[in-house]
Amino acid sequence: MGQISTITALVNQNLGQYENDYLVIRDEEALAKYVDACIDNGEVAIDTETTGLDPMRDDIVGFSLYTPGQKAVYVPLHHKSYITLEEANNQMPVEGAKAQLQRLEDNKVKFILFNAKFDARVIWHQVGVKITPYYCGFIASRMLNENEPEANLKALYKKYVMKGEGDAFRFDSLFKGISFALVPVNVGYIYAAHDAIITYELFKFQLPFLTPGTVECKEQSLEKVSKVFWDIEMPLVPYVAEMEDNGVALDYEYAYKLSEEYHKKLDDKEAEFVALTCSYEKQIQAYRDKQGYACKLSEPINISSPTQIAILFYDIIGVEAVDKKNPRGTAEEIMSKIDIPLAKCLLEYRGIKKLLSTYIDKMPNIANPKTKRVHANFNQNGTDTGRFSSSEPNMQNIPSHNKDIRKMFMATEGYAMISSDYSAQEPRLMAHLSQDKQMIQAYLDGKDLYVEIAAIAFDTTYDECLEFRADGSKNPEGKERRSIAKAIVLGVAYGKGIPAIAKDLNISVEKAQKIYDRIMKEFPGLKKLMEESEKSARERGYVETFWGRKRRLPNINLEPYVFMYTDAKKVENFDPFFDTDMTQVEVDPQMVRLYTSKMNKARGQDERKRIIWQAKEREGILIIDNTGKIAEAVRQCVNSRVQGSAADQTKIAMLLIGRNTRLRELGFRLLLPVHDELIGECPIENLEEASELFRSLMIAAAKELSIPSKCDIEITDRWYGEEIKIV
Repeated sequence: MGQISTITALVNQNLGQYENDYLVIRDEEALAKYVDACIDNGEVAIDTETTGLDPMRDDIVGFSLYTPGQKAVYVPLHHKSYITLEEANNQMPVEGAKAQLQRLEDNKVKFILFNAKFDARVIWHQVGVKITPYYCGFIASRMLNENEPEANLKALYKKYVMKGEGDAFRFDSLFKGISFALVPVNVGYIYAAHDAIITYELFKFQLPFLTPGTVECKEQSLEKVSKVFWDIEMPLVPYVAEMEDNGVALDYEYAYKLSEEYHKKLDDKEAEFVALTCSYEKQIQAYRDKQGYACKLSEPINISSPTQIAILFYDIIGVEAVDKKNPRGTAEEIMSKIDIPLAKCLLEYRGIKKLLSTYIDKMPNIANPKTKRVHANFNQNGTDTGRFSSSEPNMQNIPSHNKDIRKMFMATEGYAMISSDYSAQEPRLMAHLSQDKQMIQAYLDGKDLYVEIAAIAFDTTYDECLEFRADGSKNPEGKERRSIAKAIVLGVAYGKGIPAIAKDLNISVEKAQKIYDRIMKEFPGLKKLMEESEKSARERGYVETFWGRKRRLPNINLEPYVFMYTDAKKVENFDPFFDTDMTQVEVDPQMVRLYTSKMNKARGQDERKRIIWQAKEREGILIIDNTGKIAEAVRQCVNSRVQGSAADQTKIAMLLIGRNTRLRELGFRLLLPVHDELIGECPIENLEEASELFRSLMIAAAKELSIPSKCDIEITDRWYGEEIKIV
């Protein structure tokens, strides 16, 4: 009750002046008049208030509307008394709200939202109306600047609409730990209705930049970006919402069986750990005796305690530090470098424990108890290159090497899963973007690009770079050549340097460099792609995908080193790589040249860090090292174009699939996007036609490319399950 009083006081204090600017609508007649105005205008901003973030399981509390020429309104549906917890009186009946929202949809009013997919799903599941989002402010913000440091509604509104001035009315923290349903309507309506207005005003600010032909769109070179937004991203929203609603069936029986199996594995691995520590029994006892009451070791040693593991490895066994920055570290990357059975056992234990907590034991709790399905949240622009990401759970991060976990997800009874993945999607796109004649011809001839590149790089025949010979026998040399060629080509796509590629292949840097140089010489389009991509990033600040999505790389034009004078000796815990907010005074050019030369000649980060500390201690000069950021931006030049084009292609495929009426008639429904793969399900009796149509639509998404696309279809009873043969 105290928190409610605080909320009331703060909202009245900060938003009280808007009390008469917004209205509460509690009856259908008043809402109908407002909807009439929305229909006349042809557009309305809408925002929902809910009890949580699950559109299917959490309740809608109310919604706000705003259309130009009218006051913003809030429509309460399910507020409760914070004293009795009973539903409050004098609220809009859900059926009345449903009728009026349906009128907006039927009259094709443009719905303007900020988090379109979420709000649309809430309105569908909690009110019973399927609205068609016209505009999503969040997706627009990702298209206009994927590097935006804070991409929530109020932060964007304050930054762009209010030009950083004033208050963005962000009181989200007020409601932490309390449901909005318990906030009195006469207080909450101001906060809620304001969101509808700022959603609309942010839309009006963003729209010119995403409208071809406007001055803003032309000046910012956003014509192609706007096409991606209107032709791909926005039309895709309803189909992503539908995919989330579909969910994936969870095999509870299998999940519980898997849980038992893996908990036993965990217990066995812990027992193995205890047994292995017995070989150090004398050293452990000597340590206990020496420490006495101050000893931090339990009996037996706690495998889950980083403190006890550090004592065991570094103080008792005497393992030498493998990480200078963290000499007593117990993290995975450190333990993997310690070559003793105990370290291996510890890593295996942690691996099993992570699988249990992240996936196996978690899935039955995440699944919707009514549908018995897992409904993940999919973010259309979850990565800066435009790829999907997912959460609750992260379906795209479920380990592919562990088939047990993926098998928890099964086809609905009477259905079968159909998965279709693009064969060599990114290399094909790289071939197209590079316009290298030999690479394109290899695909036109139906050849394996990596084999073709290997044959030229190693100056041998195509057949000698295949994994299997014509008679079916294994060809280990051919397999190795292809692997090296693949690693180098993908290294180019992912921005890896020669040393990193050599390390991946376990070959010398000299050998990797020699093969790399040969490939660059024989496939000039590949080299041209790299050079032109970096040139674009340096000159324009961004690179583009084939379809026109931008990846902005501002760090590529940073100064390698930034110098400033400061009384650095007084700065406690100074970190030269992160602490940049210092008083800046122009540094003596001679000192700049001296330390620039030293930094350029330094071998590795440790030496650069020593030079930075020397400059601070001796000269009172701070050096900000941006070379890592610059190098990362350079690595992203080609990768962003290739990976971003792959994201665009997959999204176009999803659109074609969602819009195909015949596929819907066959009962096909899309379940998951996993990078270059789409997974759906279909009634078993329609598998043959549906699978072929599914494949053809995915291939059609790449029709604009200069090389053919190829998809591999797999039909199973579950994810990574038994293959089903079409009779």
